[in-house]
Amino acid sequence: MTQRAFLIGILTASGCFGQFYPTGANVNLYFPHLADGGPVYQQWQTSLEFVNPHPTLTAHVSVQLYGDQGFPLSLDLGLGAHTLHSFTVPPLGSVTLRSTIASDKVVTGQAMATSDVPLQGTVLFRSIAYGLASVELSAPATLPTSRYLSPATGDLGVALANISGSSKFFQVTAVDASGTTVSTAMVGVAGLGHTSFNLSEKLPSISSDFRGSVVITPQIPGDQVLAWTVNSNGSVLATLPSGPLEWPISHPDRIMLVFKRLLGAAPALLVGLHNNLSLQNPPTLSISSDPSINTSADAASDTVQISLALSELMSDSPSELAFLVAHELAHIAQYRSGSLTVLLPNDLANKEADADLMAMILVLSAGFDPYGAAGAMGKLNVANGSSGLVSSTFDKLSDPSTAFSTARMNSMLGVITQACSYTTLSSIGYCAPYKTAIHPHFPGSAPL
Repeated sequence: MTQRAFLIGILTASGCFGQFYPTGANVNLYFPHLADGGPVYQQWQTSLEFVNPHPTLTAHVSVQLYGDQGFPLSLDLGLGAHTLHSFTVPPLGSVTLRSTIASDKVVTGQAMATSDVPLQGTVLFRSIAYGLASVELSAPATLPTSRYLSPATGDLGVALANISGSSKFFQVTAVDASGTTVSTAMVGVAGLGHTSFNLSEKLPSISSDFRGSVVITPQIPGDQVLAWTVNSNGSVLATLPSGPLEWPISHPDRIMLVFKRLLGAAPALLVGLHNNLSLQNPPTLSISSDPSINTSADAASDTVQISLALSELMSDSPSELAFLVAHELAHIAQYRSGSLTVLLPNDLANKEADADLMAMILVLSAGFDPYGAAGAMGKLNVANGSSGLVSSTFDKLSDPSTAFSTARMNSMLGVITQACSYTTLSSIGYCAPYKTAIHPHFPGSAPL
């Protein structure tokens, strides 16, 4: 395969820029509250809306519903009552699932959606009285968090969902306008279950005119909470800003997002060969909870393994994580091609450099910042100075410490330059528009 064919494939798939996604687009989307049915004078209807921002990829989506006690919830969302709803969303298209108000009692629960392409997700709740819609509230899909914070009154509506398979307790704390804790309670939720309440129900000691905030945290440090709140003032309902922490984040969800974004950009990497990396032919992703920083690609099992500790080291930088995941996907591409390398001359000395170059182009195609590669190497170099923090088999290298050297970190600028120096990329102008859009204040000598 020639470099020209390889690059034309990338440009055909990605255009002049990498694929960028709207804020909040994810491959795992969580909806902490569903409500359907009720008596004719007070009925609820839930709609789940999904938008696919990708211009070329069809999203394959599954939505699993769970009831209050954590059992699969069968709900008619327009195509019959099911606990699992599977469908596709076309490129730049949208799909709406709307409950049919099938019960004379209000049924509540939660929904978890998974997609192979990042989607925007929105939930809408419609209140209907005697056949007439009176209120509709909307909220974006959310992610688990280690703490949820929301403005609050005593009538605040709170929905809590448990994403774990075992029962969990969550601490709900009311804080007044001066920052003083006024009441707290533990609320239990069944595994994969859901509960909803007004704040004063769980904290009856707060005053009727209470105004302040509510803080929701897991009882066990390190666990995650999934919550949603709605402001209530008599008959007036209003949604509130989403309350998850910006950071720390849910690392399993971020690893999955990075992995699938990279795969979405990957088919062009192996154009002309018969073992493309793609969403349709993905390697297996294994997320390890081993207490060491590690990543690897295994040819025998066609598996990329990423440790939670590695994602935690990259902290709040998905672009840094993306380069390391892309490097392992590049190794899978090498294995599948039957060659030590894909882009560079086929010899062992070029194997890691080839994976770095392929990763850099993949990162660019997926809409991540290529400069994150140097940040990733720098953090690994720092972590490697602490004995036992980084796995002795990192990336399955015989001497992992050489992978984190300052020299290799510094070489990332050269890899960016190399990725942008191909004749085809230069003539079509891939990197120059990228630089203008993403790094407009960089000096002219910078490659991106």
